[in-house]
Order: sequence, then structure tokens, then C-alpha cells
Amino acid sequence: MGSQGKRIVYTIDGWADRIFPPKYNPLYWLGTLCFVSLMLILITGSYLFFFYKTGAPYESVQYLTNTQWYIGGFLRSLHRYASDGLMMFLALHLMREFLLGRFRQWRWLSWVSGSALLIACIILGIMGYWLVWDGRAQLIAQKTAQLLNNIPIFVEPPSRSFLSGDTISKMLFFVLLLGHIGISLIGISALVFIHTSRNARPAFKPPRAISVGLLIVLSALSFIIPATNAQMADMSKLPINIPFDWFFLFIYPLTSALPKWAFWSTSVGGTLILFTAPWLGRSRRYPPAQVILEKCVGCGQCNKDCPYEAIRMTPRNDGRPYLLQAEVLVNRCASCGICVGSCDPKATDLPDRTLEKIEKGITELLNQPQKQGSGPEILGLVCEKSIRLNEVINAENKSLKAMPNVHVITFRCSGMIHHSTIEYALASGADGVFVSGCQPEECYYREGSRWSHARLMGERAPVVLPLKGTTANYSRVRSYRISPLRAKDLINEISLFQEELKKTSAVRTYRPVETIIPGEGSYKKVAALSIIPLLILPAFLISFLSTKPIYPFYSKDNALIKFTFQHSGKQEDCKELTEKETEGKLKHMRKTNSPYSRMRMDCSRKRLPSYVELDVDDRNILSRIYHPTGVRDDGSTFAYEEIPIAPGAHEVRVKMRDSKDVSAFDYHFEKKINLEAGQVTVIDFDSDNNKFYIIGQTEE
Repeated sequence: MGSQGKRIVYTIDGWADRIFPPKYNPLYWLGTLCFVSLMLILITGSYLFFFYKTGAPYESVQYLTNTQWYIGGFLRSLHRYASDGLMMFLALHLMREFLLGRFRQWRWLSWVSGSALLIACIILGIMGYWLVWDGRAQLIAQKTAQLLNNIPIFVEPPSRSFLSGDTISKMLFFVLLLGHIGISLIGISALVFIHTSRNARPAFKPPRAISVGLLIVLSALSFIIPATNAQMADMSKLPINIPFDWFFLFIYPLTSALPKWAFWSTSVGGTLILFTAPWLGRSRRYPPAQVILEKCVGCGQCNKDCPYEAIRMTPRNDGRPYLLQAEVLVNRCASCGICVGSCDPKATDLPDRTLEKIEKGITELLNQPQKQGSGPEILGLVCEKSIRLNEVINAENKSLKAMPNVHVITFRCSGMIHHSTIEYALASGADGVFVSGCQPEECYYREGSRWSHARLMGERAPVVLPLKGTTANYSRVRSYRISPLRAKDLINEISLFQEELKKTSAVRTYRPVETIIPGEGSYKKVAALSIIPLLILPAFLISFLSTKPIYPFYSKDNALIKFTFQHSGKQEDCKELTEKETEGKLKHMRKTNSPYSRMRMDCSRKRLPSYVELDVDDRNILSRIYHPTGVRDDGSTFAYEEIPIAPGAHEVRVKMRDSKDVSAFDYHFEKKINLEAGQVTVIDFDSDNNKFYIIGQTEE
């Protein structure tokens, strides 16, 4: 899947690159788009908080939506669509990093924290919808409670808390609001910090054009399709034809479509795979970089350039006249070699790819006994991730295919290329040298391509200087930054480079040539014309997937019977004690000193299960045994069932037994009820009077 996944990503990137320059390609800025969405959610949510009332949740949101539509309604819609956008960007970012293989080894912490961030955002979104307390919130409450019914840590089924409006706790919305704010401010902030903690210079802001484009599109969406409430939550009616948000609520259709065991197996198994993905399968890890203390002068340039903060400066301990020395943090080291390219005195190196080995390879390539082709001898210093090597490089003689006079030395990252390597190649007889790295926004090691380019331009230490004792000039050096699927462009540029080298009379100062990035002057024009139209597609997805599709949890042509009870069954084993047996027990262990024999009973704590039969119009629709709760089966017995039924007049009969006598039932209920389509009828058990009854109906 690795190479195929990368090809999928690079192909999609290539299509996007045809619309606008890579600098403004939103696919390269998915992580920062998540951060921008989070900021929008925080700002808009802070305003909504001041008008939300836990005692009147629906009315307070209605006030914001309708009465204060010009500010509150707009900010509520922006809050909603920014949340949907966050989920979309998070999912795309996660999928992109997985397909590119950027989740193993030193990246495991970012992957795990990012996965936790995704789950936390789903929980926050569900809580946010719940706070509105409309029909959609009612559906969420009921389906969430049914999910929690399957978790044994709850003694009483949570669904019993949503039988009617009277059973809903007044503290519910206060707790939801507190959790919504707490997870947002504390949980999300902590996860974002952890997610970026191992990046030396984490990117939080995309280019201004992308940020402005996203804000414009979300604002336009908020005005054109404002977020509105469904009808007010009514526990006596089924939530039918409710707008459904697939970004956050996708889990609920799965609960209806799959059996319980399949849903929980899929959910738990998928979550475990998500969090353990960095350690699944085989992944080669290269030896970490090493510091040669005899050469280290403690300048700290390697510490500044390392994108993963894998090098720290510590006090000198070898007696040399320098204050600091570099130390590699092995667990964080990506073995990218960027620190090798940043060290002027060559005090850092990779054990399996030392500078000596690289220079030896250059000598062998440039001093072959037989020339492979005509024309200038060119040496390419190529990043392994910048192009698909097997498509353009001849493995036998390490030259470009169809260009035998162009030899290639590969590096893990173009940031590893030391200035001395370029100088050595020119001094060893190369007529020209080119450096090929990743696009700056898509560098596999984040900053290697940018640093190598800056060094060649003399903008970052160590810089390339003219060779001592030679007349070499750096018009013979070229720099390319390219997509892995644009190998043909690289070949074309090298062909042009060859033609330039043939014109020995042409003297030029060094300038980098970037094959796929147009001139800086065209960036703003292209971005202005392309960013907003491109974001129309995600805007359409956000509006469609969060408002239009409706999953049929309940049929509008059916009614629903909720059958539930809480009942303490009879104790399993009881025997009557004689007066002598009663007196033989310690006082605090005696059941009673009553003279009546029925009060002198020694009973087991274990209770009997309850067997229930429910018939509708002489047709049995429920026959089930419900067992007591508790480790010793000494707690109450609970039941909760939802039974769809056709509208009309029906004869309902309930029989329950909680004794060992299987020939008879201990409790009976029989009543003729008239059900309407979309109506919810709740049959509960009155433990005080030991009888079933219908909630909301008085006894005749």
C-alpha cells in the first residue's frame, strides 16, 4: 500500500498544482487549515456562550438564530460550518499522512495525538448538537443512551433518563456545557501542543490567501444556508426527517445498520488499529546521526536547522575551549541528515552514509575509464523523496536514463547536501552540478529542501563559497524543487542545463532554477483567481453532508412502544428461622426478633431474574429474561426495549414473573391503546405499587 498510496496522493497533488502554484495548494496546508478552523470555532463559540441558557437551551439558541440573526445567527452558522470544515480537514490530513507513510518511528507522537484530536473533536461536535435540544439533539440523546446501554459499567440503562421530559435531569445541559467548554479549552489545547511539540518550527498559519479564501467561503455559506434548529425536542414524538450531519454523527447509522457485536468489534478494533498503526507492520529505521566531538565547535547551527528538535546543545565536557557541544536525541532523530548539511566543520554525520563515502562515490562516477556519453559531465545530488528513482535513474551505472553523462548520487534529504560536496564535485571534474529536492511545502523532512536552497542562495549558514585556488563559478550549479510525478520536467530542465554548459563563454552568477514554481510575481494573481473557486467544492460538501441527507432511524409511518422497567426481584433462597436459630446469631446479624415467623427469614442476597412476555393483539413480540445487576446478582433488574408498531388501536398485554414458579406470572398489565404515526408510548413499572403503567396516562 505504501508506494501505491503515495502515487494516489502525488497524482491528486498534481491535478491541484495545475490550478495554482504549490505555495497556494490547500492540500499542502491541511494541518494549518485545521488550526484556522479551530480559531474560528473558539472565537464564535465564545460569543455564543454569553447567550446560552442551560435552563432554556432551545429558546436561547432560537433567540440567537432568529431574533439576533445579523450577529448571533451568523456566528452560530459560522461556528457550525467551521466545525464541519475542521472534521473534513482533519480526516483528509490524517488520510494523507497515512498514505504518504508519515506516521511511523519519530512521527508516532504526532500520529497518536492527531488521532486523539480527531476523536475529541467528534465528541465535542456531538455535545454541541446536543446542547441545542431540538429534534436532532433528541435523536443524539436517544442513540447515545442506547450505545451506553451496552456498557456494563452503567448499572441503570441510560436510556431510562430519556423516557419523557420529566425524566431528564435539569443538570444535564449544565454538565454538557461544562464538558463542551472544558474539552475545547483544555483537551484540544493540550492535544495541539502535544501534536506539534516535536516540531522545531510548527506551522500554524497557511498563506494569507488560503486563510482569507476559507473565511470568505464559510461566511458566504453562513449567509446563504444559515444553520437553523429542527423542531423542539419532544420525547413523546419520534424524531423524523431530522437534518443529519455526517461529519459528526456518522457513528449512529452504524449502530442501526450493524448488529451490536459487529458494531462494537468494528469500533473498538478500528480505534485500536488507528492508535497502534505506527507499530504495525515492518518499517526500516536508519541509524541516528552522530556527533564527532573532536570537530564540534558548539556553534548550534545543527540545533537551529533540525526540524524535529532532535539535537540539543549541552555544556562542554571534553575540555575543549568551547562553551557548548551538540548531542543527538536518538528517539527523536529522523536520520534525515539535515544536520550534516548544516555543519560547517563536518562535526555531524550519518553512520551508514558518511561524507567520506559520498565523496568516494563521486570520485568513482566522475573518473570512470570509459565515458558513458557525449556532452558535459553533470553530477546530480538528488533527494530520494523528490522523484521516483526507479523511473529516471539507471541502477547499473547510477546515471539518468537516456542521459549517461548525467551521474546521480542520492541523499535521504536535499538538506543533507553539504557545501563541501558541491565543491568536491566541481573540483573532481564535474562540468555541472544540480541539486534536486522536494517542493518546499511538501518536503518529506519538513525543512530540508528550504534549508538547502537557502544555503545555496547564501541566505543561511553554511553558504557555498568560491573554491580556493580555482576559477570555478557557481553558474555551473542548479537547484530544482519538484513533485515526484514531474520527473519529465526534471529531465527537460537538465537538458537545458547541458546546453548552457556547452556555451562556455557565457558567464552567469549562480541562480536557482525551480521547475514547477512560477515567478513570485504571479503568485498573488493566480491565488486570487483559484483559491476561492477551489474551496467551493469543500463548501458544497460541508453544506450537503451537514444538512441534506437524512438517515431513516425511524419510519414516519410507524409508532413506537418503549418498554422499560426497574424492579427488585425476589431473593433466590429463603428459609424460616426458628426462635432458637435466631437467638444463636449475633445481635447485629439477626434478621429480626419479631414473634411472627415470616419476619424471621434467612435469605440469600442473590435475586431471581425477571421473565417478561409482551403481546400486541395476541401476537407475541417480546419474550426475554432480564437478569439482576451487581457482581453477586443482588441488584435491581433493568429493561429497555424499543418496539416499532403500526399505528392504530392495539390490545397490549404484559406479563412478568420474578419467582421460581414457572406455571404462573406474578404481574399482569392489559390495556387497549390508540397509537398515532410518530407517537412514542412508554410502558414502565411502578415499583411502589408493583404494577405496569403508561407514562403520561392516568388510570381509568
